[in-house]
Amino acid sequence: MKDFRTEISPERPGWSLMHNDQTLMIGSCFAEHIGTRLKERFFQIDLNPFGVLFNPVSIAGGLQRLINGEPYKLDDLFVYQGLWHSFDHHSRFSGSDPVEVLDRINMQLLESSEKIRKTSRLFITLGTARVYHYLKTGRVVSNCHQVPAGEFQNQLLRVGDIVRIYTRIVQDLLHINPDLKLVFTVSPVRYWKDGPNGNQISKATLILAVSELVKDFDQISYFPAYEIFMDDLRDYRFYDQDLLHPGMAGISYTWRKFEETYLGEETLNLNKKIEKLQKSRNHRPRNPDTEEYQDFLTKLKNKAEQLQKEYPELEMGEFNIQDPL
Repeated sequence: MKDFRTEISPERPGWSLMHNDQTLMIGSCFAEHIGTRLKERFFQIDLNPFGVLFNPVSIAGGLQRLINGEPYKLDDLFVYQGLWHSFDHHSRFSGSDPVEVLDRINMQLLESSEKIRKTSRLFITLGTARVYHYLKTGRVVSNCHQVPAGEFQNQLLRVGDIVRIYTRIVQDLLHINPDLKLVFTVSPVRYWKDGPNGNQISKATLILAVSELVKDFDQISYFPAYEIFMDDLRDYRFYDQDLLHPGMAGISYTWRKFEETYLGEETLNLNKKIEKLQKSRNHRPRNPDTEEYQDFLTKLKNKAEQLQKEYPELEMGEFNIQDPL
């Protein structure tokens, strides 16, 4: 017996992801990991404009809001323990001043609503099929913001519920952008509060729903992030210390699978140049005041400017030579 693991090689779609593709990544924290790596390589990425979202209803609601472009109002916010929140957003939008919170939310909404009309690649990462209804309004919330559990009622969605919701959303998305390509994936994050059986039922529900959508729409495909962790890596050393969230080794492995699946040879070669540039930028000198280090920074700046000149589609606005990470 030569092989002691089952390696998963995702099927390549009939398209590729390039640096000049306007791309939206939305969903669970796993979308954050992959999206951040794409941003570091200067892809045109709009990453989680509502913050991290987990359930299919909230993600679909966010996409519908981007399509409609309807701004939020102060009445859409609530205060709890001195902070103002939106049930549609992650806590990174929360704050002590409701006007500032609302401004942040609507500025991001306006920016992302404009981008979605130009988006050619959409990656949706579903985390759980379980939703939480706020009892006072009956609405599904994206984040409970530590409001007591007794104020919510949870529900496990059915496959048909998810398929209906996303059939409608995908049709609306294709109406405003017929060339859009969509990729669904299921997060490998384990929702242990649902119990081992509940977690598996939830993930299976998501996978079955996505399978139906893939059959119904030629524009939709599936990236097996969940299966890579469950059937390929299959070891707790690829998870973080909590044994629930993917660790960096597992994320890096899945990132390589992502690259192999969606990036062409020319894009991969450009990524290597960018990675080399980023590695140099992240270099921490013992003494930043030396003439040698200042000369190093000048050369690095020249390399970055040359790369931007050769590839004007790169989003290098955040590349700050004088302030290495």
